[in-house]
Amino acid sequence: MLLGTEQKGEQNQIMLSPLSSSSLALQAHQLLSQQWQRLQKHVRRVLAQHPEAVESLHQIRVILRRIGTWVEVFQGSVRLPKPLKPKRLQKLARALGKQRDLDVLLEILQEPCWEGIPAAQQAELEKLRQDLRQRRAQAEKRSRRILEDSDFLEFQAACEQWLAHPRYKPQAELPLLESLPHLLTPLLAEWLLQPGWRIPAFPRTEAQAEQLHELRKATKRLRYQVEFFAPFYGEAMQDWIATLKRLQDQLGRFNDLQVLQAELPADSELQTLLQEQQKLALQEWPGYQQRYLSTAEQRQLYCNWFVSNF
Repeated sequence: MLLGTEQKGEQNQIMLSPLSSSSLALQAHQLLSQQWQRLQKHVRRVLAQHPEAVESLHQIRVILRRIGTWVEVFQGSVRLPKPLKPKRLQKLARALGKQRDLDVLLEILQEPCWEGIPAAQQAELEKLRQDLRQRRAQAEKRSRRILEDSDFLEFQAACEQWLAHPRYKPQAELPLLESLPHLLTPLLAEWLLQPGWRIPAFPRTEAQAEQLHELRKATKRLRYQVEFFAPFYGEAMQDWIATLKRLQDQLGRFNDLQVLQAELPADSELQTLLQEQQKLALQEWPGYQQRYLSTAEQRQLYCNWFVSNF
């Protein structure tokens, strides 16, 4: 039921109070509330230097990305303050991601593939480890400062205020189940249209590698979106989410190794080993390409997940 409207400029903002469980308004509020509660738990852990603070920092970054996807999905239904706009969220996520990126690089340098390499390469590897550890320690301090900085505090306050007093647009009245196909198809279309799908079995240029990186980010956004609405679908949706996660991880592994390559001189003998690891990371890539460049598979995705279930 509509409780009231607020006129602002040329756009109506409808103030809704608990609608039926099938409304876009209630679903949007529930999803953001879930992310908000998780965020608060992990922020407290990082600030208290909890033993699991490193993982909590990673989760904060993930939650910010998920909220960014939430904004993309519901931007036609909700009226948001500036701190919840996509560019602000992306800026925060990037700032907090620096420590996580260094953690990932250090983890790669601890893998078994580095065992048994010549002494000269071991020395170069240890020098790189020491440099990354120093930068990682500095990044950890910056991460805690970011969580206490005005930009992050404004984001938290805006999120909390919106959840307490949500503001919706007229579209929020629409029934959720009838609206799902229209909410889900834009990110699916963006994903299938990524130029990265046509990159060869192994990227040969920096531009090709960047296109794969963009595909990875689009895969992550699509997965987050699908996870939002998975409860309304069957088991097969969970299987597809797992497929998206595997693709995201493999493309992410390739990108992490590329970032590590940039930390070394171009003539370093360690570059060869990193290229070998990159090829291993993309072993399954041709199979994904063949599957998702198929017109029949694309049509099936639209039919199975975004139309026929409703």
